[in-house]
Amino acid sequence: MESASVNAAEQHECRQCCTFCDRVVHPSGCIESRCAYLYLFDDEQTGQRFMGCMNKVFRAEIEVEAFEQAQRTRHGFGGVKMTGRPIPRCRTSVEKAYGGYGEPFDCVNPRFFDSPVEPDPAFDLRDRL
Repeated sequence: MESASVNAAEQHECRQCCTFCDRVVHPSGCIESRCAYLYLFDDEQTGQRFMGCMNKVFRAEIEVEAFEQAQRTRHGFGGVKMTGRPIPRCRTSVEKAYGGYGEPFDCVNPRFFDSPVEPDPAFDLRDRL
């Protein structure tokens, strides 16, 4: 089971150049879309509230108070490294760890920037029109 989660995580990272890119999911999008897979729980020992994803699109459990404080800033909370397969309502992006110039930083995997969300065949009307 561990190797399956490692493979899922590895498919959301690219290390083919010196930039090091990761696909991330934005928890603010989960809240905005009222995602049914977003869960909340209260830690009885600390009294803190956390949120996470039942689909494990991201594995991190985020402290709600810290998230809300970050959302009030100019940049917001940001993204969390994607570890599973996103669904269409997931708001995703690619974040680059390093910026630079020259051949070591030239992208050799531009397909990595394509959407990781697989389209739902039930909504694909191209062959039926």
